[in-house]
Amino acid sequence: MERIGMRHFLKDSLPFILFFLSQCLLIIGVVQLYLYITGTSLSWDIAIYLLILPFICLLVFLGFRYYALRAYYTTLAKGQEAVNEMPDPPNHLLAIVKRQHDMQTNQYANEVEQLKQQKQMEFHFIQQWVHQMKTPVSVMHLTMQKEKYNLPEDFHHSMQEELERLQQGLDLALYQSRLQKFDRDFHVQRVYLKETVKDVIKEFKASFIRNQVFPVLNIDESIEITTDKKWFRFVISQILSNAIKYSKEESDKIHFISDTTFGKITLKVSDTGHGIPSQDLSRVFDPFFTGLNGRNHRESTGMGLYLSKEICDALDHDLSVTSEIDQGTTVMITFRQ
Repeated sequence: MERIGMRHFLKDSLPFILFFLSQCLLIIGVVQLYLYITGTSLSWDIAIYLLILPFICLLVFLGFRYYALRAYYTTLAKGQEAVNEMPDPPNHLLAIVKRQHDMQTNQYANEVEQLKQQKQMEFHFIQQWVHQMKTPVSVMHLTMQKEKYNLPEDFHHSMQEELERLQQGLDLALYQSRLQKFDRDFHVQRVYLKETVKDVIKEFKASFIRNQVFPVLNIDESIEITTDKKWFRFVISQILSNAIKYSKEESDKIHFISDTTFGKITLKVSDTGHGIPSQDLSRVFDPFFTGLNGRNHRESTGMGLYLSKEICDALDHDLSVTSEIDQGTTVMITFRQ
């Protein structure tokens, strides 16, 4: 650190050193010109003496100045973490700079603390609001089931679909807020892939029937993966929701296929829906990006795949999407064991 501090000091002092030497040469040149006019000349010994003597004075001055500023340069060479250990300023200019730095640092720290508190309040508000909304949604769902045979079939299906959208929207908001504290809210364990996927499919049973789309599972029952079951179920639910949402009238199946080649476990979810335009494919994981398909489906938020990607990255899973327009979309999750 001492060597780095010395290097920085010499670099800062270089303009002063060059200016000092140029003045010495200028004085020697003036003396030489005067002696030349008077008919005499300046010997090389005297010229070198006139150059060496001020240079020695310069070295003494630089040594004294470096001694006064050494603590500053050494501290700065240690990096940003050592800035708070800055010693008392040796001169008025550095005292002003340090005072301004301390004021800005304190102001920045206060603003960061206020933002943290505000973010924490928003987090608790969203958590509380979502849980409060889940209660009336559950009551409405039970009421719809109870009055199923007393309501017109079209009305019942329409209300059921809206309740499912509302439930999915609440889950999306809940998991988005929880993702901010992901390190405190996950538990990695070994789970069976097929069993987990089947649990998610059961939750979408009504959506499958309503949209005349049905799941086809080609997953080996013995496959186990290492993941967080709750977060992984959310990822599958978002993929499945998109596959159903963007299905076509002639679409009839959504395929779940497992693959264990090359020593890796891969889950592929393929549909034969509208597909994703090539110009939108590279941005499907961007937050709030809905693309061309989103313009035709106003309930699209552009957050499902974004959150899925963030969750998969946190769980050390690879998530990728391939698609062809009017041919369908395949979402692939690769598990690093």
